[in-house]
Amino acid sequence: MNLHRFSIATAIFLISLISCFSKEPVKSELVSQDMLKIGWSSIDITPDKPVDLRGQFPARISEGVLDPVTATVLAIESADASSNGHAFIISCDLVAIDTEVVEAVRNKIRAALKNVNTDNIIINATHTHTAPFCSPDNSTMKRYGIELDVMAPSAYLDFMSDQIAVAAKDAWSNRKPGGISYGLGHAVVGHNRLQVDFSGNSVMYGNTNRPEFSHMEGFEDHSVNLLYTWDKKSNLTGVVVNVPCPSQVTEGIYKISADYWHDTRVELKERLGKNIYVLGQCSAAGDQSPHIRIGEKAELRMQKMMFPDEKEIGDHTVALRKQLAVRIADAVTSVLPYMKDQIEWNPKVYFQTEKVELSRRLINIDDVNKALNQSKEWNVKYEGLIKEINENPSIKQRKRWYSEVTNAYRRLTRGQSVKERYELEKVQKKLPIEINILRIGDIVMATNPFELYLDYGMRIKARCPATQTFLVQLANGSNGYLPPYRSTVGGSYGAEPASTEIGPEGGQELVEKTLEMISSVWKD
Repeated sequence: MNLHRFSIATAIFLISLISCFSKEPVKSELVSQDMLKIGWSSIDITPDKPVDLRGQFPARISEGVLDPVTATVLAIESADASSNGHAFIISCDLVAIDTEVVEAVRNKIRAALKNVNTDNIIINATHTHTAPFCSPDNSTMKRYGIELDVMAPSAYLDFMSDQIAVAAKDAWSNRKPGGISYGLGHAVVGHNRLQVDFSGNSVMYGNTNRPEFSHMEGFEDHSVNLLYTWDKKSNLTGVVVNVPCPSQVTEGIYKISADYWHDTRVELKERLGKNIYVLGQCSAAGDQSPHIRIGEKAELRMQKMMFPDEKEIGDHTVALRKQLAVRIADAVTSVLPYMKDQIEWNPKVYFQTEKVELSRRLINIDDVNKALNQSKEWNVKYEGLIKEINENPSIKQRKRWYSEVTNAYRRLTRGQSVKERYELEKVQKKLPIEINILRIGDIVMATNPFELYLDYGMRIKARCPATQTFLVQLANGSNGYLPPYRSTVGGSYGAEPASTEIGPEGGQELVEKTLEMISSVWKD
C-alpha cells in the first residue's frame, strides 16, 4: 500500500477505534433475550475446474483465479423470534441470481434448517462479469451452440448452492445477541454509461471526445447505504455495503474474480480487522458502470500517485479497482465513528415476500423483423465457423479458438429471442417476479430481479417512508434490463427489445408495488 494512503487509512481507523472504546458499554439492564440475534458467515464459491465465465457475448473459459469469489451471509432475527421476524441476507460474487439458484439455495437451507422459514431470503449478485455461469444445463451446447471443455453449469450450480447452504446454516447457528446501526456515506464508484449525441441517439460507452457528444443520458447515484452489526459488548462484527454500481472494472479478463468487491473486502479488513464481515449489495444500477467516461486523464494521474507499484493504470485495470475500494472503505470508516452511539438492540424486524405480475414490454413487428434479419446474418457466420472447425479440428488447438463461434451463436439467439417474446406476450401479457421487503428498525431493503435503471431507484427512494432505503437489484431472480422511457427512445444497448422483458409501463408498476409493500410494513 502507498505510504501516504496507508497513513490516512491508519489515522481514520485509529480515530474510529478510539471512538468505539471510549463509549459506554451496553447498559446492564439490557438482557440477551431483549436483543436482536445476529450471525455471520462467509464461504468460498470458487470452483476448482475451468468454467465458463458469464458476462460477455463470447464464451470465456477461465484460465486461473485472480481472486476468489465468495458468498457472505448475514442471519438476523428479532427478539420475539416471529416467523416474519428473521431473514437471511446473502450476497454472492456472481453475475446474476437466476430462479434456479434461488430454488436450489432455498431447498438446501430448508433441508439443513428444519424449523426456519426459508422464504425469508434476500440473495443478490454483485454482478461481476468474471464469475462462473451456473444453470441446470449439463453442457454448454444450449448457450453457445458448441461443447466446451469446462465444468458443467449444473455441476457448478450444485457446488455453489451447497456452499451457500453451509454458510447459511453456520450463520444461523452462530447468531448471538447484538445490535445494528445504520448510516449514509458517499463514494464515486458508478457513472452513467450511456452517452447521447445531439440527434438524441444514445450509445453505451464510446468516445465522449467527439463534436457530436451532447450529454450523459441519466443521473448518477454516489450514495453508500451502510448497515453495521455489533455484538452485545458493542464490538463491530460486520457491515452491509450497498453501492449503486456493478462490479465490472476488469470485466473482460479470463480469470475468476470478484472484481472491486475483492479489493474492498481486503481494504476494509486491513482497516477494521480480519474478522469483520463485508456484505456487498448492488443498488439500482442498470445504466451505471465503474468505467471512466469523462476526465480520464485526471483519474489516471491520481491512480499513478496512489498505486505506484501497479504495472497498469487506467480504466479496466486493478488500479481502478483499488481506487474504488479506497473510496468505498473511506465511506464506511468515515461514518463508523458516529455509529457506536446509534446502536439499536431490539429494532422491529419484518420480512415480506410477494409474487408480483408486471406488464411485459410490447414489441412491435418492426423490432421483430429487424432482430430476425440480424439473427440470419449471424447464423450464416455461425454455420460457416462450425463448418470450418469440423473440417479443421486442429483449430481447437489455438488459444481461445472458441471466441468467434460462440459470439456468433449468442448474437443469433439474441435476435431469435425477440420473436419468442413477441409470441409470448400474446398469451402471457404479465411477467411474474418476486419482490422482497425487509424492515429493520427505520431502514428498509427492497429487492428486484432486474438490472434496474437508476430512474426507478430514484422514484422509490424519493417516496419511501424509511429513513434509509437499501435497494437491491439482481436479487431473487434475473430478468434482464429494465429501462425507463427516455432510454427506450435513445435506443442503446440495455434498452433494446432483446435486452428487456419489461418496459417503462411495467417499470412504474414495479415502483408502485414496491412502495405499496414498504408502506404495509410501515404501519406500526
